[in-house]
Amino acid sequence: YSLVLQSCSRVSYIKGILQQYNGQFSTLIRTKFLDPLEEWMTENRFGRFASLVETAIDLDQLDNGEYRISPLYSSDLAVLKDELSVVEDHINNLHMHTANDLDLSVDKHLKLEKGPFGHVFRISKKEEQKVRKKLTSNYIIIETRKDGVKFTSPKLKKLGDQYQALLSEYTSCQKKVADNVVRVSGTFSEVH
Repeated sequence: YSLVLQSCSRVSYIKGILQQYNGQFSTLIRTKFLDPLEEWMTENRFGRFASLVETAIDLDQLDNGEYRISPLYSSDLAVLKDELSVVEDHINNLHMHTANDLDLSVDKHLKLEKGPFGHVFRISKKEEQKVRKKLTSNYIIIETRKDGVKFTSPKLKKLGDQYQALLSEYTSCQKKVADNVVRVSGTFSEVH
């Protein structure tokens, strides 16, 4: 399934590369590859399917290795995507506020991570020693390891929970939309 998605999104790119070739085999490439490809890409054949894929799949996320339905394909997904973006903005603002509170630089010393604990902050053991007093009085330490200390705050925990709830809702809604996309894409197969 993922190979089909990647292939659909790359066909136009491949066609463009082949059209640029002007070497001694350009006639052969045109007759054996480009002409059949252009026939195959017509609106009555693969073109409609490729349009469906390009419309339904979030190609930006595909480049990141994630297979998501585009929020433009469903108004419900668009609303959820907007809500996720708002929560992400709040989390990023809290990241900057926490860095200021601990007198650490954002991303260099204070990292924001998503993982099994949800959204957490991480600092090196060296940085932890510098901010230990403030860290233990104002934040909740989750884990201490060789590579650093992971911690959260009540605000980050609340925002992380909101994010997870929205993401779960997005995933559920996306599954319904994806089932419909798969059903529609099945109508494009030829019967022999």
